[in-house]
Amino acid sequence: MTTTTRTKPTVSVLAEHVSDHLSVFVVAEDTDSARPANGGLRLLNYPSDAACIADGERLAGLMTHKHDLYGTGFAGGKIVARATEPAAVKDELIQVTASLLESLDGAMITGCDLNTSLEDMERLTALTPHVLAAVGSPVDASAATAHGTLGAVEAVLEAELSQATPGRALVHGCGAVGGTVARVLVQHGWTVFTADLDRARASFPGATPLPSDCPWWEIKVDLLIPCSISGLINAEMASALKVAAVVPAANAPFQHPQLADELRRRGIRVLPDPLVNAGAVIADSIERFSPDAWEGAGANDVYAFVRQEVHQRATNYLNQRDQGLSVGAALVEVAAEREHDPIGLSFGDAA
Repeated sequence: MTTTTRTKPTVSVLAEHVSDHLSVFVVAEDTDSARPANGGLRLLNYPSDAACIADGERLAGLMTHKHDLYGTGFAGGKIVARATEPAAVKDELIQVTASLLESLDGAMITGCDLNTSLEDMERLTALTPHVLAAVGSPVDASAATAHGTLGAVEAVLEAELSQATPGRALVHGCGAVGGTVARVLVQHGWTVFTADLDRARASFPGATPLPSDCPWWEIKVDLLIPCSISGLINAEMASALKVAAVVPAANAPFQHPQLADELRRRGIRVLPDPLVNAGAVIADSIERFSPDAWEGAGANDVYAFVRQEVHQRATNYLNQRDQGLSVGAALVEVAAEREHDPIGLSFGDAA
């Protein structure tokens, strides 16, 4: 049995806590514990509660798209928290988030995001079971996302990295995801330019770190792999890009969606970011729906599964585009190819 993507599901604030120094909002589809919403806990110094909620709605919508593309068994959601001094409210944030999750009785499950760590999730797990963050597991969510990104790269190359002719790549953002992707490309003989606000993260053997004032968008490369912030690429940058393909691990890397369409009209292959960066939610689906297989699996087993699943769907997307389908229609076809059961159960079947 197959299904298609749902159209424009509504996300709203399901639970909230507002005080003088900390606001926390659970923003998700209206769902329940049978199909819980899933998305990380993000802590930022938002300018207002309204801005915090708006970002939560945007992110929950992106999560919905990602969950639907891969049939994770989850709905879209996000927990967004606002504090003037984020580092100073961690203890309260953990307590408040646990209380909100308990009040929803399993309708929302969270994990790490900006300014929250695995250590935070370990503390949260001690207070509520409604957490999926590979706590106590050798699996790392960021590594899963990186391996999914590599699967998307291989789909663009139409070959495994071990068999592809090395080219030139630019990885923007060399944190837990981008750093892994860049290192793997270097290991396979690629010329890899790296850009990061923290130059130390961009500097490792085999990489070519770019100066902070370098117009990286003017460098001619085969692959541009954004792994940093949303809205990274503006109109000026997009018009100057000299790339064969853009494979974004970052959410919404373009300041305006039409910029990606303009690149496609120029013959540049641009993969939609929810197709590329789904590694962590695929891992969540395994942890949730195949707990026995999850417990018995090694990290590399999970990463290989993620890489293959992203590779398969990215390849299907590119094939549909080559046949003339629009981006939206191609993504509908990608979603329709999945099995009705959550993707995590496929790992259980294979284990």
